[in-house]
Formats: sequence, C-alpha cells, structure tokens
Amino acid sequence: MSSQLVYEETQVSPDVILLPGKLPARVIWPVAGGKGGTGKSTLTANLGVGLSLLGYKVILVDGDLGGADLHLFFDQIAPPRSLCTFLNHEVDSLQDVLLPTASENLRLICGGNEMIGTANLPFAAKERLLRHILALDADYVLIDLGAGTSFNTLDLFTLADDGIIVCTPEPHARVDAYGFLKNSVYRRLRRHFVRREDVRLCIERFAHDAGRRSGRIRELLEQITQVNADCGEVAAALMATYRPKLVLNRVRHKRHVEEADRFLALVREYLSVEMDYIGYVRSDLKIVEACERRRPLLVDDPKAPAARDLCNLIVNGLGISDRLGRLAPGDYRRIAELAKAESRFW
Repeated sequence: MSSQLVYEETQVSPDVILLPGKLPARVIWPVAGGKGGTGKSTLTANLGVGLSLLGYKVILVDGDLGGADLHLFFDQIAPPRSLCTFLNHEVDSLQDVLLPTASENLRLICGGNEMIGTANLPFAAKERLLRHILALDADYVLIDLGAGTSFNTLDLFTLADDGIIVCTPEPHARVDAYGFLKNSVYRRLRRHFVRREDVRLCIERFAHDAGRRSGRIRELLEQITQVNADCGEVAAALMATYRPKLVLNRVRHKRHVEEADRFLALVREYLSVEMDYIGYVRSDLKIVEACERRRPLLVDDPKAPAARDLCNLIVNGLGISDRLGRLAPGDYRRIAELAKAESRFW
C-alpha cells in the first residue's frame, strides 16, 4: 500500500508548497476530517498501535498545529519536545523531537501548542516541516491533521494521493468532509499549475463561480483543456491518481454504513475523485474509557467491539499483512492477542 507523493520543481508564491526530490519508500497517510470531533486523533493513535503490532516502524505526527492532543493518548501530559522545538530551530532535524512510546516500534512527534502563530506557518517554515516529514525513518508515517481547510492542513493532506478522511454519520460531518475534499482538489490543481498563470486563473475563476455552486470538476478539466490541451491531460492524470480513503467513525446503525456508497457516488460525480471505503468503527463507550485512561483502545481493551473494527480496518480495509508472519492473511481477530501481550508494557 504505497503513497504516491506530489512534487513540483518551480519557484512559487508564498502560499504554495513545492517539494523536489525522489519518492520515499515509506508510506505516508495524513488523517483528516474537515471538522473537529470526528475522531481523527483516536483513529491515528490506534492505527499507529495496530501497525506497530504487525511489526512495522511507525511514526505519528501531530499536525494539528495550535490544537495538538495526540500525545494525550500516550500519557504524555507535558512532552519535553514538540514541533515547536523544531520550528523554533532549537534542533536541526525533525528526528530530534521524536518521543518514545510504550511500543518499541512506535514513536511520536507531538504538536506545537505553546508557540503563538504555529497554526499559520509562513512558507519557509512549512516547506522545512514537509521536507523533514518526508525524510522520517519509518515504514509508516501517520499525520493527525487539524480541522478546517487552511493551506497548512491541505498541503499536509496532499502529501499523499491516498490520505484518510474520517467522517461520522451526522449529515453536517458529511458536508464538512465533502467540503474538505473539494478544497483539496482545488489546492492540488492550483499548486501543480502555479507557473501556468492562464491555467491557474482558469482554476480560480471556476472555484469562485461554478465551483461555489454545483459545478463539477470534470467541467473544470474541460476548461483547462480548452486553455491548453497538454495541461488538460496533466490535470486529468492528477485527478486519476487521487484516491483518498474513507473511514466511518462512531457508527450506530447499519444504515450509516450503507450511506457511505451515496457519499462516494457524490464525490465521484461532482469532484471526479474515486474514494476507497476501507471500513467503519462503531460507537463504543470503551473508546471513551480508553481516552480517559490516556491509552489507545487497542491496548486498553483489545477485545472491545470497536477494537475489532479497528483491527479489521487495518488488516482488510488497508490490506496490511503481518510483517512477522504470525497472522494468516485477512485474520484480523488475532491482532487482539498481540495487543493483549503488548498491553503489559503500557
């Protein structure tokens, strides 16, 4: 399950991130939701634990600049190092702010709440942060993103073609998730064509006019093609490789899962984006209790119903195999045994 990263080798305006270089071997999965309270941090923490249980080196990055809380899942009340340590140039590398967890394979980069203005990084600081994220030494890097559609959040999400969107069953959560995806599409296209003023203006006009109503992205692609046929082909290819993943969280009824198909169809019709639905996590009081104990659910109560959903999501939804060969393909139930053994160290 590899992430295909987007790079551009151009001079850019201050709000555009361009990262020259080679594709790293690691998998990077940003986790977003469009709004607050969808369970992004909970999912990120538990996915990190699950991947580490399967033998992979995992780094969790709290990318919620200004509202970081991922460290609380690992009982780190006052982390000695954070992104602020890095952004203030107190260290040279993002590797220098890594913090250990109870799992040998899992490390954490805490967010920065203590520095005023962290949530609105200037271009140079943001570019430096993204470069160092891409250089992290891990099999999987998961980035817990904040709410909203700031350039910081969108640029972190579009580091990968297959970032994860977390959505709860409520209608307004679906609206916010759709809005986030829509903004990520415009950001992705605008960033790529930053040197083509004619194409960039075409994108901006569409976003301001038809895009604010019910304009379909395929109409934008047609307009880009009219401006320049080659750019039209590139834009279509950018959209063809963009495949975010959808996770439904706090599911209470079967109909909530069935609504996922309608959401995917809407995204396909209006945004020209093919999403992959990878699973759901049911509403479970055990998650709340684990949060109160400042522990991920997978080690706090690995046999809880929501924990089984998380294991199924990792093994079958994401298609992750056991690196050490202890589990049969698709056998997510036995992860609970690994988690129970791991919980002794937490």
